[in-house]
Amino acid sequence: MDTPRYLTVLRESGTLLADAAEDRPHAHVPTCPAWNVADLVWHVGETHHFWRSIASGEIKDPGDGYTQPERPEDEDLLGWYRKGLDETLAVLTALDPAEPRWTWAPQKDVAFIQRRMAQETAVHAWDVLNAIGSRAPLPGDVATDGVDEFLTFFLGLAEMLGLERDPVGPVGTVLLRTTDTGHVWSVDHTGQHWRVSRSETRASTAVEGTASDLLLALWRRTGTQALGVSGDQEALTRFLKAAETE
Repeated sequence: MDTPRYLTVLRESGTLLADAAEDRPHAHVPTCPAWNVADLVWHVGETHHFWRSIASGEIKDPGDGYTQPERPEDEDLLGWYRKGLDETLAVLTALDPAEPRWTWAPQKDVAFIQRRMAQETAVHAWDVLNAIGSRAPLPGDVATDGVDEFLTFFLGLAEMLGLERDPVGPVGTVLLRTTDTGHVWSVDHTGQHWRVSRSETRASTAVEGTASDLLLALWRRTGTQALGVSGDQEALTRFLKAAETE
């Protein structure tokens, strides 16, 4: 996807999230089990606030005096969230995607933030819709880009950030294929590092599904029931376990 599409997804997903949260702010969110809908709105709004502060140049990095905003009362939360969404869109729209900025990833520019905000908001909008019983698949292009972002930046994230994790042993090659958008990725772990290619290679396990179903499985929003799996099923289990981001 390109920058205009990321901004469109951020606007549409962000608005959808708020609209869906209007009537049931205290509904439990099964895919984020520690939260209700209001908690999730706060989380996304605070995430927007942080990255807006980085993108605008208000702060250079998390250690440069970032202060988390005070959480509004529930009756004021959605108004605060919607205002912050508009401000985030205004900041990200005005910037050149190539402008350098701090990020936690090897890619350090505004484009990374635009993509991250679109993907973060789209998946959490799905969480809210799911919580109120109105879930729908993510658009194919959004989900395809989300799978690519996950495989590019979130595999091995704990190791990159120096977080303690159980060692990841060798994982056989897993081929991921979207049935609706025609994209493929081959992923494996040698025991030392992840390897990802955007091409079809010999694999011990092949996994097929819509881009939305693949992305939601990677982010632990769903299981693998909607996916077609052939080959070594245990390899898929090991891959998903190793790919956990928390």
